[in-house]
Formats: sequence, C-alpha cells, structure tokens
Amino acid sequence: MSNASIVVSINATSGDLIIDGDPNWDDQQLRIDGVIINSPYTSPSGQSVGARVDGWGENDGNENMMGIWYVGPNNNNENQNNFMMTIGQNSDGLMDVTEVDPLDPMTIKYSVVTRTKWILVLKFEDA
Repeated sequence: MSNASIVVSINATSGDLIIDGDPNWDDQQLRIDGVIINSPYTSPSGQSVGARVDGWGENDGNENMMGIWYVGPNNNNENQNNFMMTIGQNSDGLMDVTEVDPLDPMTIKYSVVTRTKWILVLKFEDA
C-alpha cells in the first residue's frame, strides 16, 4: 500500500506565498493540489493548498521526505522572506519540519498547526 505524505500550507499572510520545490532536491516532483508543478506556485492570501511528493510506502517515512521552498510577500526579488524546508518524519514518526534555512530579514513566520504520520499542516502569518 502506498501513502502520499502531504503538507497543507495555510497562507494567512497579507500577500502571496510562493511555493516551489527546493532546487537542491532536483529529482523530486512536487505536486500542489495533485498537479505536478514545473514552476513556482502562487498561493494568494487566505488560500490553503496541499503539497506532496509521491513514492513513500506505508513504512518508508524518514526525516528527508521532501524539500519545499516558501517565499513570502514583499520579497522584492531579494533573498528575504524565504524558508527552505526539509520535511519528513520526526523521531516520533510524525510529519514535521526537520530542517529549515530562513533567509532574513523576515516579515513572515510559520507555525505547525497539526501533524500525523503522513500529514503536516503549516500556517504562514505576518510576523
């Protein structure tokens, strides 16, 4: 049986949230709401989307399941308001942000709303 690990991203910021696969994970195919994206996806304020990468079996989870890049509003094409995240299962076997590289200055923040074995819900807000 195959499961899909899903990251639900809630955009509660005052602007767009750009979602893309981490360029360091060039062999993954990131899906947004089931559709493979080949360029950054724009999530308007107030929208929630599900991101996933296929290929994880029922017992295959680990701390490095997918890489997702989030870019917040007011980026102005500069390296700010960026979260480059590694997402996978933590030591308790629950989906989590296992590594994050924020690029400052930051005007947004994220929080973990809930997590299960295969689902992680993240909420992005203005800082």
